[in-house]
Amino acid sequence: MDNKTDIVVVGAGASGLAAALEAARAGASVLVLEKNHVPGRKLLSTGSGKCNFSNRVVGPPDYNAPARPFLKKAFAALPPGEVHAFFAGLGLLWSEGESGRLFPRSMRSQDVAALLCDELAFRGGRIAALTEVSSVKPAAGGFEVRARRVAPKWEKKAAGGETAVFGARRVILAAGGASYPQIGGGEGGYALLRPLGHQVSPISPSIVPLRAVKYPPRELDGVRLEARLRLLAKGRVAAESSGELLFTDYGLSGPAVLDLSRAAVAALAEGPVAIESDLLPEIAPAALEKLLEERARAFSGRPFSRFALGLLNEKILRVAASRAGIAWEGPAGQAKPFAAALKTFRTDIEAPLGFAEAMVTAGGCALGEIDPVTFASKKAPGLYVTGELLDVDGRSGGFNLHFAWTSGILAGRAAARF
Repeated sequence: MDNKTDIVVVGAGASGLAAALEAARAGASVLVLEKNHVPGRKLLSTGSGKCNFSNRVVGPPDYNAPARPFLKKAFAALPPGEVHAFFAGLGLLWSEGESGRLFPRSMRSQDVAALLCDELAFRGGRIAALTEVSSVKPAAGGFEVRARRVAPKWEKKAAGGETAVFGARRVILAAGGASYPQIGGGEGGYALLRPLGHQVSPISPSIVPLRAVKYPPRELDGVRLEARLRLLAKGRVAAESSGELLFTDYGLSGPAVLDLSRAAVAALAEGPVAIESDLLPEIAPAALEKLLEERARAFSGRPFSRFALGLLNEKILRVAASRAGIAWEGPAGQAKPFAAALKTFRTDIEAPLGFAEAMVTAGGCALGEIDPVTFASKKAPGLYVTGELLDVDGRSGGFNLHFAWTSGILAGRAAARF
């Protein structure tokens, strides 16, 4: 077996780079195998290229409920403040945005990736790009890792397919999830896990826009506003969120919708789902009715269009009025039905958009098969599993990247203890 090393890391994403760096710092020889042409390909696209790499406050409640007991132990082993210290030690300066989101001061995701890669190289770690792992098998003294050379997409005549075999005492699987296949996401990591004895729960897109059923007027496309949302399923409120709501030509997006998307995807598997939007969340229902009644008196004798002007974006006011049975150019008034239309603006949901539009993958490797302190496999000694391959996903705001750093750092440290 050629290309022997202490640790092979499969994937040069967020968790893979963090794992490789910590293992190299501990003195292990480390080789990272990455199928993309550059390390950190998905990392470079996070936060619209600004890299919302963490949040000022991180805890188990920021993640899917079944993962919270696991995360309580992981965050006890590596408190969130220590992850921030990890980046400070790399020389990263950051600033705080809305809702505690942390961004590099440069607002450049490539700077975060460069700091990780530069430190890894300084510690002797190596990255082999355009190298896709096809199998990981236990072998004498550790593992046999088989990989093939990937031809660059921009070189149509370039040869690919050459195979290589690597020997490693330990392997860290950090291959990432299925989101954003156009920049390297895929299901290859799950295919590596199953032959090693791991269960993989069904995966689905998360933090993803939602497609509406028979979407109403296309003129709402592009309208943004602050709203409070309720996800309705089986006659009850399944989840709630607040923040920016974006109407699109296919349905709904924006931070408030993305935060509801995981619950929406789960609920859709069992029946119809709708999102009810409070378009004026800062005004209580009774107060809104009173306000509109006062406006009706003030604008008596004028058309409803003048009565409504200035409340919200005119495009959504027109749709709300139509839903309330109010003629846009009819007489001003009808405060109660119009208030109800604004406070309970309903959109029936058909499905999420696909993995190509999803920020995160829900589902993955069963957490009961992973040690939450070391991220070591309980099925295959010497194997570690990190990041999006695990059945952990959080809400938007830097929480998913924070988990990637946490799992990678802990796995890298543990894997280097021979």
